[in-house]
Amino acid sequence: MYDLGVIDRRKFLALSAAAVSIPAFGAANIPVGLEMYSVRNEFKQDPTGTLRAVAAMGYKGVEFYAPYFNWTPDEARTTRKLLDELKMRCFSTHNGEKSFAADNIAKAIELNQILGSRYLILASAGKITTLEGWKPTAELLTRS
Repeated sequence: MYDLGVIDRRKFLALSAAAVSIPAFGAANIPVGLEMYSVRNEFKQDPTGTLRAVAAMGYKGVEFYAPYFNWTPDEARTTRKLLDELKMRCFSTHNGEKSFAADNIAKAIELNQILGSRYLILASAGKITTLEGWKPTAELLTRS
């Protein structure tokens, strides 16, 4: 048994790969993806190599995190081409509020369409403790 409070990234990835390789009863057709934030340091150093390693572990898809928003459409196309080669999908992207701003949402949608992602996920709404506190986040997501 592992203490998840002290597990390092390599152990986590090894355990994840093992979990992916043993499908649960009746769940063999559910593709499992990895949020690339969990390997952010490796991805920053070697995006292609990291995606290849994730695919080799058996993951069928990924969720890119906020820095993807700085990509150009050509960088997104190059990444999509690699995903296609690896027979992987971009299930979603993990975004900060910046991606949902009125002057940025079109770019976020364009990059997600290129990547093949159908879902833009708001990473965090921050610490909200009241119903009134949720209204700005609701308005942001509604107008997006």
